[in-house]
Amino acid sequence: MAPGIASALAGRGIATPFPVQESTIPLGLEGADIWVKAPTGSGKTLAFGIPLIQRAEPGVPWQALILSPTRELARQIGAELEPLAAATGLSLAVAYGGEDLDKQSK
Repeated sequence: MAPGIASALAGRGIATPFPVQESTIPLGLEGADIWVKAPTGSGKTLAFGIPLIQRAEPGVPWQALILSPTRELARQIGAELEPLAAATGLSLAVAYGGEDLDKQSK
């Protein structure tokens, strides 16, 4: 795992992966497609987010798109992944319906 990501996780008190993360992060880092069904709170966001962030290249725009069924979940995913992205020199944006997209893009 990239040092920036590991430090960001440690700063949040995360030292040991959940089972869903342990089984999926290595596959994601290899670039494999992953399909996961697990209960709320099981660590799915980091299971896909860590490989996504680690494989992204700073300075290259629009490398990933995460779709969410609700704006609340979109905000939650953004809040969970933004510190990891920032720790690796990446930026993250969250956009959702119901609000002005010009305002969100700024």
